[in-house]
Amino acid sequence: MDSLSQEVYIIVIGCAFFLLVATGIIFLVLIYQKRQLRFLMDKQELESRYSEELLKTRIETQEQTLNTISREIHDNIGQLLNSSKTLLAAHQRKVNNAGPEFQNAEAQLSQAIHELRALSRSLNGEWLERFNFYENLNTETARINAVDGVQVKLDLPTSISMVKERQLVLYRMVQEAFQNSLKHSGGNVIHITARQNDSHIAISIADNGKGFNTADHIQGFGMNSITQRAKLMGGTARWVSDNTGTGVHIEVPLTTG
Repeated sequence: MDSLSQEVYIIVIGCAFFLLVATGIIFLVLIYQKRQLRFLMDKQELESRYSEELLKTRIETQEQTLNTISREIHDNIGQLLNSSKTLLAAHQRKVNNAGPEFQNAEAQLSQAIHELRALSRSLNGEWLERFNFYENLNTETARINAVDGVQVKLDLPTSISMVKERQLVLYRMVQEAFQNSLKHSGGNVIHITARQNDSHIAISIADNGKGFNTADHIQGFGMNSITQRAKLMGGTARWVSDNTGTGVHIEVPLTTG
């Protein structure tokens, strides 16, 4: 083999060696990147699971607290008011001629007992499980409309194709939204509408209050609770607000699919 052939041979061998090394490096880089991507995906999945478990725990704690309050209202405050009503009735029979002020006080006490019973039922998770979303919302609306100052209007279909557990979470979101309107908007009308198709339900809670700047506003516990619950259900929640009022728009799938 002459010197030229040897040089060509060495060059070919060298190129092949460097090509092999380069291929190996590329292969190692690809493996590293794949492992990094898998690590990031696993980390993100763990963080997502942690957030979901944290939210579930928070929801369960809230439900337990609401159930405790419901029992206290029913067992203690309700019993005290019923005893007071019984005493008033006994006094009315004794005097045999109660004036209009006495009768008005008794009527207001009866109304207070009725309102407390409705509130107790709306806070009780077991009671909510026995009824559907719309029945619960109608009950809560009737309770609010019985008090002067704010009028809640409903525009709802007659049924919802959703399991009880998801209905409960959805109800809590809507309840949180219009409670925020009652406390902060300063308006006198809250309009709740719902529309559903084969896969999703969309609900809007709109008031005619003073509104707020959504760009500058930091989400409080109520807004954050709605956002996280919607996310947990695989849906979204957004706020639209100006000086004519605030609207909360919630959209979630009917099933976990």
